[in-house]
Amino acid sequence: MSRPASLALTTSLSALAAVVVVWPQALGLAGHYGPAQVVAMRGLGIAAGMALLILLVAALVAARASRWAGARAHLAVVAVVVAAATAWSSGVVLWRGLDGWRPGAAPAAPADCDLRVLAFNTLHDGVPAAELAALVTSTGADVVVLPETSSATTDEVALLAGGGFQVFHHQVDAGITSATGLLVADTVGRYGPPEPDPGSGLATFTVHPTTPGAPPITAVHAYPPTRSTMDAWRADTAAAVRRCREQAGAVVAGDFNATPDHPALRSTEPCVDAATQAGAGAVGTWPADWPTWAGAPIDHILADSRTWEVTGFSVLAAVGDSDHRPVLAVLRRGS
Repeated sequence: MSRPASLALTTSLSALAAVVVVWPQALGLAGHYGPAQVVAMRGLGIAAGMALLILLVAALVAARASRWAGARAHLAVVAVVVAAATAWSSGVVLWRGLDGWRPGAAPAAPADCDLRVLAFNTLHDGVPAAELAALVTSTGADVVVLPETSSATTDEVALLAGGGFQVFHHQVDAGITSATGLLVADTVGRYGPPEPDPGSGLATFTVHPTTPGAPPITAVHAYPPTRSTMDAWRADTAAAVRRCREQAGAVVAGDFNATPDHPALRSTEPCVDAATQAGAGAVGTWPADWPTWAGAPIDHILADSRTWEVTGFSVLAAVGDSDHRPVLAVLRRGS
């Protein structure tokens, strides 16, 4: 193969690999096993890209005085592609926002705050009710979505948090991963019984208000994107966004197991993702023992922008043994 043809091949393969890693949407691969998992960890990918770039530059320098000098052009091409891909991904992260990347206290509620929504996957019912109640109380949450939480824990949290909540729970089978709890403060309004999502295997459900003006609320727990559950993951995440789109004034919150790079969350209009709206769309919520810049933002609170304005959002500090961090959105009714 001639040198120009060899360089062209190196350039093409490097560029293709870079697109698959940092923008698989361009090839329609963001919803497929492999690229879906890689693109979810943008922060980690940026760190890996910077490390690879340093190695490539070192190799370029070393090649000047070695018998590998002929490979310098190929190394240079790969280095340029890696630098461009890393810069692109960094730009995406900065555009989505890293506000509050150091998890901490809940945002202060403005005087005209109407709704505070807390979502927290407790990992196999692994957070004691007392700790959850303290979280609910400290955040002043009006709506609390608790995937992977038992009915007993949900009931106890409501009691320890001082009462004043309607308590809802739905469980698909005996496994705790298919159990989701929901607390709604009495001040929000009254609600009818849970309406399970017919396609969900992990206990996503909606409650509809009987009080005029109260928002429909959907508690989400989507399948994770594993090799065997990709179809269910795509269906669950799409259904969660559809619930928000089709219900006026809706609030949809929980563990989506998806980031803004994945198909369902690429466009949520007329709903907004509270994290992205508040400039924190790239702050990781999972896994909780990783730095937030390296994790995946898979826990979300969506709100119908025709009714709600996002005035605050926080990824909170890790609680208990959960592998997720809690997220809190502060919403105000629009004019």
